[in-house]
Amino acid sequence: MIRAEKNMKHRSSYLPISIGWVLKIGFAVAGFALWGWTFVAVVTGVYIGFKFLKGLLSCLLLLLILAATIAFLVTIIFLTF
Repeated sequence: MIRAEKNMKHRSSYLPISIGWVLKIGFAVAGFALWGWTFVAVVTGVYIGFKFLKGLLSCLLLLLILAATIAFLVTIIFLTF
């Protein structure tokens, strides 16, 4: 019985919501109370802009890696002959 109790995983918290979510909700409520709908618009714009910028930078990085690989292969092929 003692061995079975030792093998059980102990949860550090039995809360249904994490502290991170509580902080996010608290900051959202405080921001809305202080600045109103402007705060909501700015946060939404930053969120959408970050997603867009992340996708754009990912695409540009992929194109840069592809161009470098093609340039490297072309130089290897033509310099060996």
